[in-house]
Amino acid sequence: MRPPGAPSRIFRHAIDKTNICIPTPRARPTMNPQLPPLNPLRVFESVARHASFTAAAQELHITQGAVSHQIKALESWLGFALLERGGRRLRLTRGGENYAAALTGAFGQITRATRELVSTGAQQVLTVRGHTTLFVRWLIPLVPAFQAAHPGINVKLSTSVEGVDFTRENADMGIVYGDGPWPGLRNDLLFSDALTPVMAPEMAARLPSPCSADDLLQLPLLHSNRRPQHWPDWIRLAGACRGLAVGDMYYEDLSIIYQCATEGLGVALGQLRYVEKDLAEGRLVAPHPLVLRRPRGYHLVCPEQHADEPKIACFRQWLLARLASTEQP
Repeated sequence: MRPPGAPSRIFRHAIDKTNICIPTPRARPTMNPQLPPLNPLRVFESVARHASFTAAAQELHITQGAVSHQIKALESWLGFALLERGGRRLRLTRGGENYAAALTGAFGQITRATRELVSTGAQQVLTVRGHTTLFVRWLIPLVPAFQAAHPGINVKLSTSVEGVDFTRENADMGIVYGDGPWPGLRNDLLFSDALTPVMAPEMAARLPSPCSADDLLQLPLLHSNRRPQHWPDWIRLAGACRGLAVGDMYYEDLSIIYQCATEGLGVALGQLRYVEKDLAEGRLVAPHPLVLRRPRGYHLVCPEQHADEPKIACFRQWLLARLASTEQP
């Protein structure tokens, strides 16, 4: 018998049911219906790159059977074959070749992005695009001081021959050569042209002292195909005349020109900001005092709409302050 006042069994069961909490089912995230499963993609890219099931299995630390299963799963998802069956050699279809090339590029981007994320951690990355010679001979020696003052910003240098295109390239800032300003860009002049002949000490020893422009122009000149007016402008300023000469050399890369001058292969028209250390330490000498100075020079640029972003503003202010504190060589 039930105790007096206790609810009946049927009634008690009804009470218990009212206390049951039924969780609201969560909406499951929907995957992109156009994106295949990633594991088969990774396996197929490895197979295509090695042209071998065995090598792909070794790289991915799975069995050859698992490799074959993943390839079939991807082909089933796509609805057509990626590999040509039959024959001893593994061959891709035309579509499979194109698809594999695209996947290799995509996985490469993921690898680079991951490597950069791990290497920088919580730091912000500031990407600066510019010429190799500018970086090697001028900017890189300044970067350690900036990093020490601003450890939360990691400066990444990206080299370019043609300047910077912010609409296509992943760059925060650029350093470009020219007259400026450029529409839509925040523009800060870093330094203007200051060009003077420089050469190895051994070559300079062949010149009389004092050295005239005519004496200097008897030596082989090192020309830049990208800055073809540098030497003609200096020669005109010096009041001298000189045409093409046997022994002159022409280069696309300014870094090669400076190295050739250091090795005694000819006379370079040196940007004083670039050769200041070489002159101070005696690797190069400037036997003629004439310096070609022009308003044209190197400008720090960034898109106007991003100019006030903290990492961009910080680097610009630091660099301009650093330049203001140093004298023009």
